[in-house]
Amino acid sequence: MSCRFAGCAGVAAFWEAVRERATMLTPPGPEAELPIGQTNIFNRPYPSRIGQLGDLYACVPSMQNFPRQVNAGENQDLYFATQLAFDALVDASMPPRPATDVRGSVRVGYAPPFNAATVNWLQHTAFLDQTLDTIRRFFPNAPEDAMDAVKTKLVESLPSPDAASFLIGSGYRFASWIARECRFSGAATTMDAGVLTGAAVLSAAVDDLCTGRADTAIAGTLTPPLNRAHIEGLSGAVPFSLRTELHPFAREQDGTLPGEGGAFFVLKRRADALRDHDRVYALVRSVVTGHNPDDDPSAVIAEATARAEVPVRSIGLIEADGSCIRDAEQRELAAIQRLWGEHRPGAPLVGVGSVKGNIGHTLRSSMSAGLVKAAMALYTKVLPPQVSAAKSAEEVSNLASSAYLLDEERPWITADSATPRRAAVLGNNFDAINPIGRTSVAGRSAVIILEEEPETR
Repeated sequence: MSCRFAGCAGVAAFWEAVRERATMLTPPGPEAELPIGQTNIFNRPYPSRIGQLGDLYACVPSMQNFPRQVNAGENQDLYFATQLAFDALVDASMPPRPATDVRGSVRVGYAPPFNAATVNWLQHTAFLDQTLDTIRRFFPNAPEDAMDAVKTKLVESLPSPDAASFLIGSGYRFASWIARECRFSGAATTMDAGVLTGAAVLSAAVDDLCTGRADTAIAGTLTPPLNRAHIEGLSGAVPFSLRTELHPFAREQDGTLPGEGGAFFVLKRRADALRDHDRVYALVRSVVTGHNPDDDPSAVIAEATARAEVPVRSIGLIEADGSCIRDAEQRELAAIQRLWGEHRPGAPLVGVGSVKGNIGHTLRSSMSAGLVKAAMALYTKVLPPQVSAAKSAEEVSNLASSAYLLDEERPWITADSATPRRAAVLGNNFDAINPIGRTSVAGRSAVIILEEEPETR
């Protein structure tokens, strides 16, 4: 595995931040260009905190063998994604640039609405024409040679465009670029499923392995640094919190706070991993994405456990969506309570938490962040805490419930040595939150069921 999130340069730093209940949210930097204290075009406040990558949004140019000097007008997200893929391969004791081809596939989740490359081409074309037209309206008698000089100065102020930067600006290039650099000979696709993207790329990678199309698969997602345009558009459907911290499953919620970052995973069939003496963080038992009739994700959770062929009550950890959007959290907790029910003496309990309290809502990378956290919990046999609230929701503070909020770290002790530890990672899209000007009656959810590697027991 590899990851980079706010204040976390890798998996070890990420896991340490989780275990220490550290809040990595900071005031928006100047690059975000957010007018804090003002309202946006939807008359909503801007987020006061963001889980920002900062200097972690970087790569090692020599490691990636750049064919030329990087242009400021290029899509830097590509190099960030490639670095995460390389880091994951290094963690898997595989050379990022092998001497021979690898029978493998690459599945990448990425689809931001704006990046440096796409904006640069707009600046050189439509934006430039609009700027010159505006100047002509204010100075209708300006000589043409003066206008030509203005145009020349405007062009000189922009990053230089070239064909390579135009192609790299397209998201479809990400997976093929990584596959070429890492000599993976199989399928290479870029995908977008909103908040559920982490589950989508993982599902595709698992299918590649199970069908024999690949022997090794790379799956990863990234949410690059957020600019004002991205946040402005997102705020039309997503309420942002006025608070400086996120407390998933608190009794009172007013919205979420966005985050940046990404995570990549190297996957193999279990038999191959054991043959190669690989370190196994966790086993993927099932990945399910489905429709939520009446905004109830319990059917998707039930299908995931059925496909994994495990009882619902055998799951000891739920890395929940926990977006801090009140309606969404209530639906999620209601589904958990519906499936796990009331606590009976001697029956197992299930701990609930969300990493969003540490790094913010990382959008397309949110399920990947939850996957890293759940895998590390299984690998270390620790039930990780979350950033706790003063008053937690009734559903996870009621002693009669089988679900409880993980407000402190606990050793993951199982009562039945024959039953492996299992975790579920949940994700919910924003579909049900007024996506097209009217309230929707259903959304989409995804569930990943993980299990500890029996060899480590």
